[in-house]
Amino acid sequence: MEQKLKIDSNGSLTLPEEYRQILAISAGDEVTVQLKGNKLIIVSPHDPVKIVQTLVRKSIPAGRSLADELIAERRREATSE
Repeated sequence: MEQKLKIDSNGSLTLPEEYRQILAISAGDEVTVQLKGNKLIIVSPHDPVKIVQTLVRKSIPAGRSLADELIAERRREATSE
């Protein structure tokens, strides 16, 4: 995922809303910034597992439980063995 951003006269940039949602960061959060070669890396202060869960939730309709579906599938498999 790549996007060009402009640096304002104060040296600030605004992260796109989509990036902030994915990283689960909002106004007032502190992030870690790392410089590696010519790359600036912004690290979210939040648990990576929660970030992935947030991304996956966007693809799953409300009220659907993948855990329940997996359990039901395993039970069906066990009865057919």
